[in-house]
Amino acid sequence: MSIMDFQIDGLVAAPFTPMKDNGELNLSLIEPYVDYLVSQGVLNTFVCGSTGEGASLSMAERKMLAEKWVSAGKGKLTNVIVHVGGCSITDSQELARHAESIGAQAIASLPTCVFRPTTGKQVAEQLQIIGAAAPSLPLFYYHLPDMSKVNIMVEDLFDALETVKVPTFRGCKYTDYNMMDFGRCLVHSNGKYIMMYGRDEQGLCALVMGATSFVGSTFNYSGKVYNRMRAAYDNGDLEAARKEQNMSQHFLRILVQYGMDIGLNKYIMSMVSGMDFGPPRPPMQRRSEEELAKIKAKLQACGFFEAVK
Repeated sequence: MSIMDFQIDGLVAAPFTPMKDNGELNLSLIEPYVDYLVSQGVLNTFVCGSTGEGASLSMAERKMLAEKWVSAGKGKLTNVIVHVGGCSITDSQELARHAESIGAQAIASLPTCVFRPTTGKQVAEQLQIIGAAAPSLPLFYYHLPDMSKVNIMVEDLFDALETVKVPTFRGCKYTDYNMMDFGRCLVHSNGKYIMMYGRDEQGLCALVMGATSFVGSTFNYSGKVYNRMRAAYDNGDLEAARKEQNMSQHFLRILVQYGMDIGLNKYIMSMVSGMDFGPPRPPMQRRSEEELAKIKAKLQACGFFEAVK
């Protein structure tokens, strides 16, 4: 299959990284994790990204985690996309080569996080270097300006790719609220590039604009909500689609009020799935039992647990 034949549709979970209480990786949880995602109708993953605490993991841990997701996902998941971005381009090259060697379906990269690119052309030049390290894998740009602080217009990146050639470039994981830029990218590429939308609470907006693939952290424990939304939209039942998006926004509003960090999300995932995902890595903090009880009560009151069954 050529790079441009690579396709992805539907939900892509950005999985949490299970950890033991002492902070070590809990790789034994990945296989049942895959089965749980499949039961939610989520058949694609984007591993070692921000939700997966990739920036808090060592190079060795990132490789072990990628290997486990690829092996556990064989015959069950459609695509395992490995995030390879970091502070160093050379680290990204090494992670890209590793992802290719273990049989990942695609890679993605944030821009470098200390010495940052400031233009679409500079982002394209970074992607050119990373893509060359894994010439058989589709490459996605991970647009996350809230955290990367690289706040380019992705349409400018697409323009730059006309002259800065990146043969493996396949599209973008677009995690931003700029729906004009997102829409312009869909129009600009005219179907050439895949635009995976990454704001769970605005998925219906992206659907209306033409998106067909979505990456999200809350897909881990509420994939059924978003799959019902997509099915309703595809069937022309906008009222039912709005109902599911409203439920997503309702429970996300509660989580945002309490910080919506990885530790909180791991707690929700552990509650819903019955698997223990452990604590987050520092500097993210564990929550007190008192605070978690308040959050659980609010989620129960809004119908969250019934919605995600």
